[in-house]
Amino acid sequence: MSMQTSEREQTLRENLAGRNYLTPPAGPKTIAEPGKDLPIAGEFDVAVFGGGPAGVCAAVAAARMGAKVALIERNACFGGNATAAAVNVWHSLYGMDGKTQVIGGLAEECVRRMQRRGAAENRLEDGETGAWTIDTEDAKLMFDDLVIESGVRILLHTTLAGVICEGRKIKAVAIEGKSGRQALIAQTYIDCTGDADLLRRAGAATDFGDDNNTCQPPTLTFTLQGIAPKSERFHIEKISAELIGTRNDYLGYDSVAPMWEKPPPGRPNQSVVSAVRVPGIDASDSRSLTRAEIEGRYQMRWAIEKFKGYKGWENIQLCDISQNIGVRESHRIIADYTLDRESILSGKEYPDCVAQGTWPIDIHNPDGPGTRLEFLDGTTITRLADNSREKGRWDGKSIDDPTRDTLCWQVPYRALIAKDFDNALAAGRCIGADYQAAGAIRVMITAMQLGEAAGIGAGLAMETNDIRRISIPKLLEQLRSQGGKQRPKQASSEEEAMST
Repeated sequence: MSMQTSEREQTLRENLAGRNYLTPPAGPKTIAEPGKDLPIAGEFDVAVFGGGPAGVCAAVAAARMGAKVALIERNACFGGNATAAAVNVWHSLYGMDGKTQVIGGLAEECVRRMQRRGAAENRLEDGETGAWTIDTEDAKLMFDDLVIESGVRILLHTTLAGVICEGRKIKAVAIEGKSGRQALIAQTYIDCTGDADLLRRAGAATDFGDDNNTCQPPTLTFTLQGIAPKSERFHIEKISAELIGTRNDYLGYDSVAPMWEKPPPGRPNQSVVSAVRVPGIDASDSRSLTRAEIEGRYQMRWAIEKFKGYKGWENIQLCDISQNIGVRESHRIIADYTLDRESILSGKEYPDCVAQGTWPIDIHNPDGPGTRLEFLDGTTITRLADNSREKGRWDGKSIDDPTRDTLCWQVPYRALIAKDFDNALAAGRCIGADYQAAGAIRVMITAMQLGEAAGIGAGLAMETNDIRRISIPKLLEQLRSQGGKQRPKQASSEEEAMST
């Protein structure tokens, strides 16, 4: 290595360790932005911001209700974590009994569309009741088809630039893209940004992270080829156990990421790999999110170098790095109803149930290694700092006692309504939930259900001009007509008043 190359390498490492590549945070100085009238890009019944799984399903569901819909997305494609972040696992459509289907509607439609093309495979032997592995490239095409055929009007490469409010209603939203700054006007707005960007800009109150205001760390995925067959290679979980706590030479801190890999359907010579977890990130802050992306890629480079030292991994090649790091947590709206840990683990039923699921409360340690899972059957799995697993119970019973028979948890429509506004809903991981409940509902198969419910709610609000005054029976009827599996409990007199 030449002296010049050595000096550059040293400078690189110093800049990474000191995070000298980040622009400084905004200071006390200000500059006036000249006021101007914004051209109106369109007037709609429903405007959806964020084109991830929740946003696509919200826009499509509203359009199928006859609404004129706009869908705004900052990336070049729809799908969010399923495409731009290349997370290729969608969770089961079935309840904890493994027999009763509890998820249908647009979520199932998305799965079946890809399944017919060989782009979605089920991991269980029956080919149906387990989790799904998807081809994230095909998902881009599937989401395009779903949006375009529904008649939704779209803008890609476009970001949220500001919100104009009148009292308890959002009047217009400023957007920014290649065409400059414009405005959209809608009767109802749906925030599917993941970080509650729209509602925070409007002034809505939110919760952030856990009780200590720290968030679960984001994860970057990447695709490798050249991995030997499973029988001929060192298992990635064993690699993970050896590498956790090992110093990352680029970044100067220890690896904290549990590792897994999953081959995409139809591409057995490739595998999507998760081996990155960046602690201390606020995904709603530009500088922090920039750091997550940069450090995520340097964590990936370090991991690939280490992988090559293990049997069966010697000839790996990097095929693809996900466009976005996968964010787990940041802001959640203060909603008319806050979903909490107890309501998740007890499988509480709601008369206005709009989504169901079985994913456990899944909390990744914000500051270091370790993950804790709390399952509906009463059991827990804690992944310790050394990557070993410890089994237990959250319900106080012995590990040998019979498990609970809770089928699934539910999410009520009220958790989608921002408390401060009368014409705004949220869908996806930014709905009203405490941080523990959010650890269960944040997965994509749930986001699709929440988006569909928000879209139908916004469609019904065309009649009432108020997202709270819609008919809950009509909402549930529409969900079921689209293949939904929601099971609302019998309403009490108080709840009947809420649902009309």
